[in-house]
Amino acid sequence: MATTNQLKQLAERSRKVANAIVKQDIPTIERNLEQIEKQSRKLADKVIKPGEEPERKAPYFLANIGIDGDRLSQEVKSINVLGAFEPRDILPDTDVEKFIEHKHQQTISNIIKDGHTQTINDYNAYFDRCLIQDWDKTKRKVFEELGQHIPTGTSSNSSDLFSTPGNSRSIFQTPLRGAPSGSFPGPSTPRSSYVTAGERTVSFRSESASQLNQRHLIYFDIVSKLNNFRLSKIEYGVVNEFTNAAKKLGVDYVKKLVQCWQSLISIVGENNVIDGRFARYPLKERHYAKSYMAPASSPENKELYRNLLNGAKRYLEESYRAYSLEYVNSFRTEALLGGQPSVSNTARAMLRAIHRPNGGIPINNLTMAENIPIWGHIYILLRQGHYQDALQVAEGYKSNFSKTDQTFIVYFTKYINNNNSLPSDDRQKLMTEIKQWPPFPHLYDPYKCLLYQIIAQMEELPQRPPTDSISPTFEDFMWLHLMCISEIDMESKTGSDILSLERFQKKVRDLGPAHFNHSGKDPMQYFRVLLLTLQFEKAIYYLYHEYTEDAVHFAISLAYYGLLRVPESAEAMALIIDEDESRPKLNFNTIIYQYVRKLANDKASSTAFQYLILLCLYGNRQTDSGRHQVELCHYYVRQLVYDTEAFSELVGDVRSREGQIKKYMPLMYIDDEQEFNEIIVYELAQQCVEDGKFKAAQSLYELTENYEKIIVLLNKMLAEYIWVSIQGVSMQPESAQELNPQEIKKVLQDYKKHQIIMRLPAERIQTCEKLLGLVDFIELYKKQDFENALSVIQNVDLFPFEEDVSIIKQKAAAIDGFDGQLKNCVAELLLITMRCIHSRYEQLKEQTSFMSPSPSNKHLDDTFVLRQKAKCLVSFVGYLKSSAITSDVFQKLNEFEVLMR
Repeated sequence: MATTNQLKQLAERSRKVANAIVKQDIPTIERNLEQIEKQSRKLADKVIKPGEEPERKAPYFLANIGIDGDRLSQEVKSINVLGAFEPRDILPDTDVEKFIEHKHQQTISNIIKDGHTQTINDYNAYFDRCLIQDWDKTKRKVFEELGQHIPTGTSSNSSDLFSTPGNSRSIFQTPLRGAPSGSFPGPSTPRSSYVTAGERTVSFRSESASQLNQRHLIYFDIVSKLNNFRLSKIEYGVVNEFTNAAKKLGVDYVKKLVQCWQSLISIVGENNVIDGRFARYPLKERHYAKSYMAPASSPENKELYRNLLNGAKRYLEESYRAYSLEYVNSFRTEALLGGQPSVSNTARAMLRAIHRPNGGIPINNLTMAENIPIWGHIYILLRQGHYQDALQVAEGYKSNFSKTDQTFIVYFTKYINNNNSLPSDDRQKLMTEIKQWPPFPHLYDPYKCLLYQIIAQMEELPQRPPTDSISPTFEDFMWLHLMCISEIDMESKTGSDILSLERFQKKVRDLGPAHFNHSGKDPMQYFRVLLLTLQFEKAIYYLYHEYTEDAVHFAISLAYYGLLRVPESAEAMALIIDEDESRPKLNFNTIIYQYVRKLANDKASSTAFQYLILLCLYGNRQTDSGRHQVELCHYYVRQLVYDTEAFSELVGDVRSREGQIKKYMPLMYIDDEQEFNEIIVYELAQQCVEDGKFKAAQSLYELTENYEKIIVLLNKMLAEYIWVSIQGVSMQPESAQELNPQEIKKVLQDYKKHQIIMRLPAERIQTCEKLLGLVDFIELYKKQDFENALSVIQNVDLFPFEEDVSIIKQKAAAIDGFDGQLKNCVAELLLITMRCIHSRYEQLKEQTSFMSPSPSNKHLDDTFVLRQKAKCLVSFVGYLKSSAITSDVFQKLNEFEVLMR
């Protein structure tokens, strides 16, 4: 009984263990006996009983499409799959070792699977990244090559242009007619222009060709001097020089153009310049770059903007002083200006002329003293930039001020003595007083209102008194607002009454060109507005749509002093990037490149080169963007040389002179002649070789005295000529001139004569001599001089003609070492050699037939030697790699050899 209970307990525990190991994921199906019997009978009916034949429909169906079903069935039955899969053992819970082994295998499997998945994901991500980068580069090249299309009569509201530099071929030049100067050859093939009819890379409006050429020469003279001064490390007053040059231009807007240049002189502070040289206080190259590129909140950036604003105000004040003298002289009788007028008396005379009885501005609501508007007297002196004189005059009029205006002197004194700015507390106090004025704008003296607005540095007074009559000009508007700017910090948040630089810049942009350009009659006006508000990038961008050539040279001036922000990535396509409106970036590379392309198309390659080296103004060797800028300059210079074929002029000529590039190497960050050869000469030579301009490449290598490269090039030229001759390709005259074996033979003889050949590797010379021999062999074959052709090919020693296995193997190994076109010619050369052997054999047979029945021993020996040579060639082919000789060639050689048996 006890034993029975123990067995029951053991069975119960076994079931529990089994249930724990084998999970019952599939629910059990409960059927009664009747259902089980019914299902069993159905299964039994489907079983084929012994002696019964299965249905033969399937074999007949398969036989219709050519499949033997019975044979396949037998083959399947013969397969033993018992050892293919091992049954899965259920691991007991207590078998720790197998559990760990199982986990180890699972971990390895998971690692492999995860690694595979990660590899696929990484590959897809890398592929997408490369695809996007390649697409961006392609777009950049397409936009650059198409140029920037701007319709004629472009409005001032033109949309953004997209264009960047960079393509590997023909980015500068239309086809040149005739050969260039020097020893360099003309183009081997015509090169199509990327600048087609309908494109517009630069705009010159409706100027004549003579004006265009004059502007090129005048501007180029300054750019050339700029680079020469930079080369000599001497500061150059580039803006002053461009200003003097602009006065010589024969264009209808020259006066407005000169005004823009003069405003830039004052803004950058380029003073004391005589003939391009600074008498004192010189400004160096990239003088403002560090401060201009600094963050907006940095002290150096704020200080720079403050100085630039003062320069803008100084220009407006100087121009107003000149305008005042002209205005007073126009109304001498009314102005009553004496012989030696003081600053104060000149201001009085100006007021008399402005408010003259006949035709002047009425003196309604003006506070007068001795027939002079006292507030106007102070304002005119302030407008002319005579700040201390204005303060002295104001103190003299103190007794004429009303009781409410007695505090004006206090505020005005603090304003003048604090560098034209009130302390914050005093400004708030004065603004509070102004807001308490009665709301009767037409009762106020307009001069007084302008003075209070300037001292309080408010964008406008709350009462909005009419002041247009006494400050009617564009310059008055600009000066007033520049004087009212109180915040330099571009990112500062100011109140509604305080005018910041960023706020005024936005106001100017919102007004737009139409507000300043007098219905489009004066496009230069809005450009000057942008300059005076220190929006240099947007100013160049705007002018580029109107007067492109002028915009290019304004950009050069600003870039020289470091007052243009450019994209950090040279791959940028947009002409201007203004993600941050207050700090946009201008694509200086595109501006220079587009202008250079125009010069290159006009065959002014040396002029174009002077502009290209200006790209290195933003180059350096410390940062990635700086290094890329230098590389971009080098690339553009190479393309300019290549596309204009100005090899002698820019790179130099071994027989004439040094090229311009070598002279300006320091400006291009090229340290020595070796670096010059690697960056410019060798790259150009390689490009010439790739495009079949072999003579140009040869001249470039001669310039560096790299005669080994020349021999390699001559060998390549000969191999190219051999391939063309064998293929029967008809060459154009230019190509025939490039691939002239006779000239190559002369070069080799010249090297031997001057002992240059002694400095060259012997195997190079031997290769060249072999190739020349092959050229002679092909020419003799074409002339059907088979006997001499066989003699030449045997002297070339390219193929074996003796049954010596060691020699055959040696020649086969040499053939396998060939590269380029010559290796592609081996099969044809073998066939030509075999044809020569066969043709010579037939000639001898024909001669022997005439001597029958007793041919000479010499003829018999010659025919025997020819058969041996043919047999040797066939044996030689067997040692060559299959890539060199096809089965068709081998078959043809065999056929010739059989015919000679």
